[in-house]
Amino acid sequence: MKEKNKDQDGWYSGVRSPYERIFSQRERRVRYRGIAKNQFAAFMGAICFNLKRMSVIAPPNLQLS
Repeated sequence: MKEKNKDQDGWYSGVRSPYERIFSQRERRVRYRGIAKNQFAAFMGAICFNLKRMSVIAPPNLQLS
């Protein structure tokens, strides 16, 4: 990629790395029976985690409306 923006990629990596580290270390066992219940639990856990992190990171260009 000749036109790659290395500064932007570095910024994205810095923002993304705390999330990826946490989700890679999660427990592999599931709490509920059934795919739908476990997908919902994982989705809600990810939303809660992202909201908590958003309040800490708060990128300057983020518009919460």
